[in-house]
Amino acid sequence: MPMNMQYERAFGLDLSKKTFHGCILDGPDLGSRHFFTGEMGQQGKAKLAGRLCKGDLVLMEAGTASFSLARFLLENTESEVVVLNPTKLYNIFNSTLKTDKSDSEKIAKIARTMPRDEWPTVSIPTREEQAERSAVSLEVFLAKEITMLVNRLYALFNAMGHPFVKKSDLKTEESRLILANRLLCEDGLAIEQAIMLSDQIGHVTNQLEQCKQRLRDICLSHPKEALSLLSIPGVGLMTAASQIAFLGDGSRFNSPDSYVNYVGLSERRFDSGNKISKGHISHMGNKCIRRNIIQAAWVAVTKLKGNPLSRKYEALRLRGKSKPVAAVAVAKKMTQLSYILVKGNGIYEFTKQQGLAAFQRKLRYHKLAALLNYLPEPIRIEMEEIDRNKRKEAAATTSRPKKLV
Repeated sequence: MPMNMQYERAFGLDLSKKTFHGCILDGPDLGSRHFFTGEMGQQGKAKLAGRLCKGDLVLMEAGTASFSLARFLLENTESEVVVLNPTKLYNIFNSTLKTDKSDSEKIAKIARTMPRDEWPTVSIPTREEQAERSAVSLEVFLAKEITMLVNRLYALFNAMGHPFVKKSDLKTEESRLILANRLLCEDGLAIEQAIMLSDQIGHVTNQLEQCKQRLRDICLSHPKEALSLLSIPGVGLMTAASQIAFLGDGSRFNSPDSYVNYVGLSERRFDSGNKISKGHISHMGNKCIRRNIIQAAWVAVTKLKGNPLSRKYEALRLRGKSKPVAAVAVAKKMTQLSYILVKGNGIYEFTKQQGLAAFQRKLRYHKLAALLNYLPEPIRIEMEEIDRNKRKEAAATTSRPKKLV
């Protein structure tokens, strides 16, 4: 018997870049099925919307085009639209028959065979959230593009017999041109390639700076979340913006562990009898946040000594954990902290104890000093008091007479 009889019809959609396949279940017990196809253009979407009525259910897998189609249907129909996590649709994932038509039928049958509270749903982002996520993805792409171009230029110098040129020497346009004119002046083609690569690096670098300004705008448009995230040691502009884009105010997730699972930092578990063992992290989650939070963890444990995260890292190293394993464990802790602080609009306690001046320096470094205007007044007063106490202690130390030996 169907488990979700409140729906008149169930539509299962399997989307591709330009077209989609659909399956309709209707009739008694949603037992009858009909198949149809359509295009992903505006006319195809409008035709699909014309098929839908109040009381219909539309199911589709999350993908590149899913969210835009889901928003269109929500805005132009009275049907219920649900986007599902494809990695948890085991009836499709483990199927031996993989065609668009059969997948659309399997998706539609979820309405008939799976209880509503067990559906692996994915929240549909708003247009603003989608734009923020696109900006975060663009920053990742541009950073990789710069790395690729620098590697090409480095390989050119190496191929021309200059292996001692370092990649760090190729960071600025001035140093790139000086090296090209000094070392490649005897080969016209090589110097032409070097100048072309240098120009490309400069162009992409300018685009990256524009993208970073967009990330700053994201942080400034969500000041409470940005303050909470930036108060965590190691978290910078990119890590904060990426979490704001995908985490939001935290309401999408039920607990810190559910957010950790979404990021892909939860361990795989293997149970057999009384033996319970944990494996590597799942890597099944948001790659963008996972990449940034792990980089932030390395900063917190290597460049910002003395904070609780670096102490956790050192404790894991003393227990025999390798550096990457310990860093990932710290990243998991930072992910949990991110959720807790964002949900509670809090500031990390260690950062509070460092005082307002230290936090202000960090925000100025990322060109986000305006966020301090949104710092809750009780927290500001507490941090200012800590600064005053530190100044008094420093003054007392300097005024204390030195003992003669």
